[in-house]
Amino acid sequence: MLSNLRLAMRSLSRARGLALVSIVTLAVGIGSTTAIFSALQALVIAPFSYPESDRLVHVWSGQGWPLSPADSIDQRQDATSFESFAVYQPQSYNVGAENAQTVQGISGSADVLKVFGVRPLLGRWFEPADEAIGAGEVVILSHGLWQRFFAGDPQVVGRKLRINGGDAEVIGVMPKDYEFVSPWMRTDDPQLWMPRKFDDKEKQQRDSHYLLGIARLKPGVTVATADAEVKTIGKRLTQLYPNSNTRKEFLVRSLQEEMTRDIGERVWLLFGAVVLVLLVACGNVASMLLARSARRHGEFGVRIALGASRGDLMKLALTESAVLALAGAGLGVLLAAGGVEVLQAIAPTSAARKAALVLSAPALGFGLLATFLTALLAGLPPALAAMRTSVAGVLRADARGAVGSAARHRMLRALIIAQVAVAFVLANGAVLFARGYLKILEENEVLSSDQVIVAQVSLNGDRYKEDAARVRVWYDLTERAKALPGVKHAAMISKLPLEGGSNTNALVNDEVYDPSIRRMSVERSSVTEEYFAAMGLRLIKGRTLQTEDRTGEIRGVVVNQATVDKAWPNKDPIGEIMRANQPEKPWYVVRVVGVVENVKQWGASAEVQPEMYTVPEGHWGRRVYLVLRTPLPVDQIAPQLRRELAAIDSELALKDIRTMRQVVGQATKGDRAIAGLVNFFMVTALGLVAVGLYGTLSYHVQQRTREIGVRLAIGAIKGDILRLVFAQGSRWVGLGLVIGLAGSFALASTLKSLVYRMDGLTAVPLILATVAVGFSALVACWLPAHRAAKLDPTEALRAD
Repeated sequence: MLSNLRLAMRSLSRARGLALVSIVTLAVGIGSTTAIFSALQALVIAPFSYPESDRLVHVWSGQGWPLSPADSIDQRQDATSFESFAVYQPQSYNVGAENAQTVQGISGSADVLKVFGVRPLLGRWFEPADEAIGAGEVVILSHGLWQRFFAGDPQVVGRKLRINGGDAEVIGVMPKDYEFVSPWMRTDDPQLWMPRKFDDKEKQQRDSHYLLGIARLKPGVTVATADAEVKTIGKRLTQLYPNSNTRKEFLVRSLQEEMTRDIGERVWLLFGAVVLVLLVACGNVASMLLARSARRHGEFGVRIALGASRGDLMKLALTESAVLALAGAGLGVLLAAGGVEVLQAIAPTSAARKAALVLSAPALGFGLLATFLTALLAGLPPALAAMRTSVAGVLRADARGAVGSAARHRMLRALIIAQVAVAFVLANGAVLFARGYLKILEENEVLSSDQVIVAQVSLNGDRYKEDAARVRVWYDLTERAKALPGVKHAAMISKLPLEGGSNTNALVNDEVYDPSIRRMSVERSSVTEEYFAAMGLRLIKGRTLQTEDRTGEIRGVVVNQATVDKAWPNKDPIGEIMRANQPEKPWYVVRVVGVVENVKQWGASAEVQPEMYTVPEGHWGRRVYLVLRTPLPVDQIAPQLRRELAAIDSELALKDIRTMRQVVGQATKGDRAIAGLVNFFMVTALGLVAVGLYGTLSYHVQQRTREIGVRLAIGAIKGDILRLVFAQGSRWVGLGLVIGLAGSFALASTLKSLVYRMDGLTAVPLILATVAVGFSALVACWLPAHRAAKLDPTEALRAD
C-alpha cells in the first residue's frame, strides 16, 4: 500500500493539471453533498436534542385541528399513555413599561416546559398552582431575554418584569441552547413562557380550537398505542357531546414526524440533486483518469512484463483515485463549511434550528463515506482498463503511438453519455423548480408592494380584557395613522395574508345545523373600513365595509371570490346570509355586501380558502395589524407610528414593521431557497459536464491526430475538421439527452406529487434544459475542434 501510495503521488505530480482539476471537481461534489447532508441531519434525521425525544408527541383533535380547552382537559385526565401532557398557545407579549417591546412567547399549562425534559438553567419549571385563577403572575425567560432585560443577572429569580401592563415574577431561565419547537412557530423562537389560566367558562368550551397538545409517552408506549387511546376517548366524547364532537378524529403524531413533514421533503429533494452533482463529478474524474490511462498503456505493459499482476495495476489505479478523492475531501470540507453558513442564512426556519445546522461529526462521517465511494466510482473505470492490459497487446501496438483500446473508448463514451443524462435530468428539475417559484410569486403579486407597510400590535393585559377597549384602540390608532403626512390609507386587520388565520364553519343558503355534516370552512378576518384600499385588493362586486355595518343584528360582511365559487357559484352573492354552524343562537349572522379578489391565507404555496371580512366589533383576538398605504419608506414612518401608539398607551409596542413585499418574501423564502440551490447545482453539473466532455474530446482528437493529418493532407478544409469533432461530441450529447429524457419524466412525475405548483414535464422545461446542456456541450466541443482544425498536416503525420 505504501509503495502504491508513493508511486501514485509521484505519478500525479507529473500530471499537475489533471490532478488539480480532479481535486477541485471532487471537492465541489463532496463539499456540496456534505453541506446538504448537514442540513438533512440537523433538520430531518436527528433534529432534536431533548432527552428521549422519540417519546415526544403532538395531540390533535383532527387533521390539523388544535384542541379545545374542554377536550384537552378530558384527554389529559383520561389518557394513560402519557407521562406528562401539556397544552399551549403562542402569544405576543408587551414587555417593559416605557418603550415596551413585543416579544413572542408561550401561554401554556404547567407541564409545557417539563414535557421536553430540559431543566431550567436557573429557577424551576411551572407548577400546577401557577395556573390557578388568582395565583400571582410568574414567567420563565429564555436565555436571550434574560440577557437583554437583566444583563444576565444570576440573581434574577424572584425579580419582577413588566408584562402586558402588569408585574410578573421571574421563576426561571432556560438554557442558552434550549429550543422550543412547535409546528405553529417554525420560524420563531419563544422568548418567554407564562402559565395559562383557564376560568370556568373557558374550561367548558368545546367549539373553539386553539390549543396545541404536546405530550411525553410513558416508557414502552408506542405512538400507535397512544393514538388508539385518544381515538377511543374521542369516541366517548362524541357520545357525550354530539353537537360539538361528532366530527372530531383525535390523533397522535410523533414530534419528529410533525416537525419534519414539510421541510423534510424539500431537504431530501435537495439531497437528491446534490447526489446527482456528485455522480457527475465522479464520472468527470473517471473520464480524465481513463483517458490518462490510455497514455500509460505502454507503461502498464512494461510493468506486467516485469512481473506485476493485473491486480497490482488495479490497486495502483484505485490508489491514484483515492489520493485525488482525499485531497478533494480536504478542500471539500472547507467548501462544506462555507456551504453550511449559506444554508444557515437562507433556511426558512427559526434561529435555534439554524444554530443546530452545523458541520457536525455525523456530517463529517458522511463526508468520509462519500470520499470512499467517490474514490471507488472514479477509480473503477481506469482500474478495469488497466486490468485489461496485456504484453502482447502492447507489442502489437503501432510504434507510432496508436494506443488505446475499443473497450476503453466504449467506457469513455459511456461515462460522457451518463454525465450528460444526469445533467439533463438536473437541468429539467432546476427549470421546474424555477417555474414553480415564479408561479408562486405571480399568484401573490397583488400583495407584493413596497407602498403597503404593516406592523403588529398586541392588545394584552387587564386593561384590554373587554372587546370594547380593544376596538377603541383599533379605531384610535387607525385615525392617528391616517392623519400622518404621506399616508394615503390606514386600516387595521386581525391577521395578515399569508401568515395563517382563524376559521369557522358557516351555514349558507337553506342549510341547517347538523353535527354529522361538515360545512364550509371560512377564514374570518376583522378589518376597518379602509383595509381593502390600503392593501390594494380589487372590489369585484358590491361595496366595501362601511360604518353602518358595525351595528345591528345582521351586520355587513365582504367575502372573497373563493367563498362565492363555493357557496353561490350560479347566484349573485350580494344580500346572501351567512350564519355560524352551531345549534343555538349563532354568534354571528351576516349579510354579504361585497366581493373582493382572493388572497392566500396559510402561506404563499397554500390553496386559497373561502374568507369573510367583518367589522372589528365582536372580534376576540388580541393580536392585530396596522396596514398603511404610503410612499414613505419604513424607517421614516416607523418612528411616527411608535409615537402615535405611545400616545394611546405607552406600554403597547409595534412589532415586525415591514412592507408587504417583505411579507411575501418571507412567505416564499423556502421556495426561493430550494429553487436557487437546485439551479446552483444545475449550473455546477453543467460546468462539470463541459469539463468532462472537453477532456474526452481532447483525448479523442489526440488519438486521431495522424488521421486528421491525413485528412488535411488530401484536401480537407478547416470546416471539415470542425464538423468531424462536433459530430463526435454531438452523438454523445444526443444519446445522453435521450437517456436523460426518461429520467426527466420520472423526476417530473415525482415532483408533481410532492411540490406545490410543480408542473409535469412540458415542452418549455425540455427546451430550456436542452438549450442549457447544448450550450455547455457547444463550449466544450469548440476548443478541441478549433485546436484540431489548426493542426499542421506535416506535424500531425509525424506525431507519435
